[in-house]
Amino acid sequence: MEKPKEKNNRLEVWIAILIALVSLTTALATWRTASLGSKAGDLIYQGLLNAVKRQAAANEDWRQAYADAGYARDYLVNLDSLIVQENSTDPASQEQAAQLRTYLLPGMESLATPLGTDPSYLTPQGWLNVQKRFDELEAQSSNLSSLDPLASFSLADTYFSEQRWLVVGTILIAISLFWLGLSQLSHLRSRILILVLGVIVYGIGLVWSLGVEFVFFILRGGVL
Repeated sequence: MEKPKEKNNRLEVWIAILIALVSLTTALATWRTASLGSKAGDLIYQGLLNAVKRQAAANEDWRQAYADAGYARDYLVNLDSLIVQENSTDPASQEQAAQLRTYLLPGMESLATPLGTDPSYLTPQGWLNVQKRFDELEAQSSNLSSLDPLASFSLADTYFSEQRWLVVGTILIAISLFWLGLSQLSHLRSRILILVLGVIVYGIGLVWSLGVEFVFFILRGGVL
């Protein structure tokens, strides 16, 4: 029959092994929790950076659209004036109109294209459709399609959510470490009960943490 002292010594060895295992698990869970917060912070920074880039690009496209509208306005005003001169009965005005159409108008037409030369850019009221020109400039900026601030913010939210849920598991694992340490200071009979309690709490915390990891792994489409 095994002596109580030998049984106690063997139990102390198992307790020491369990404490080492739980300590390692606690360290890993703490590292993972901190890693999730770091990833979320990086994604928020990336989202803000992408938002700034998109806004800067939009500002440039609006500037270009209104610049094109200015060229189109000047072209159309001069074209109307030139047509009036061409229809004049004054030979001098007709000669001046011919000179303008030959030397001035081509350059203005080039700058006014397409806003001032394509009728589809005119609204039913006869105004220049600057919004349409802006939309075309935005579509031409193909590099903007990869800059999706909302996607970065949404992904950051999942990491923050996982971090909060994982903290619960980390706390449970840390509590189990307390019970395992307490079992070392207890008598043999109560030591077993406290040890079992610590193991149960550790198991719950471990299953909880692994479950949280699995759920969010699926939610992120296989991304850790």
